[in-house]
Amino acid sequence: MINAFEMPEFKFDSEKLKQTYLNNKNDWAQYGEGEKTSLHTQYVSNENETILKHISQLKNYNQLIENVKFFKTLKNGKVSPHTDKRKVAINIPVIISKTDKVIFFEGMKYKEATIQIINTIKSTTAKSYINPKLIETFVSNKVFCLNTNTIHGVINESNTDRIILSISFKEKYDNYNLIKDMYYNGQLI
Repeated sequence: MINAFEMPEFKFDSEKLKQTYLNNKNDWAQYGEGEKTSLHTQYVSNENETILKHISQLKNYNQLIENVKFFKTLKNGKVSPHTDKRKVAINIPVIISKTDKVIFFEGMKYKEATIQIINTIKSTTAKSYINPKLIETFVSNKVFCLNTNTIHGVINESNTDRIILSISFKEKYDNYNLIKDMYYNGQLI
């Protein structure tokens, strides 16, 4: 696996995270076109007690973390192949099923992705890929680090929305290989 790795010692409480998700009142944003093929995102405060308990497992988390969001893939939906604006993420399961898949692709042909917040559509540096070739599938019910600079998507074949808490990193730490090295060298957790 070259585009993701599990972090089994990162502890999480999916029930508390679910309650935080259900009580979060921030607006949802939608990346992509079409309700069932889009990624839905919602900021959550780093200062929320449950969120803070989770992110503080990262050494020097205040220096590392840019933001924290809930990501939702609708039931029986998918997130189309794309690359993010960010280059790395740590994803924490909140509501997932055993059949959820993160899939990785190769491809060259893309179009600029947009983000919709309420009724406003904005440009973003994220890209949406057209007819890429599947190269790898990743399935996990643990916390995992994801190379978001690689073309990837999600398939949710369950009858419930897939919810994860996703951590983004600041400037120089927004680097998959750096976060991976820090993790394996005991400098991250």
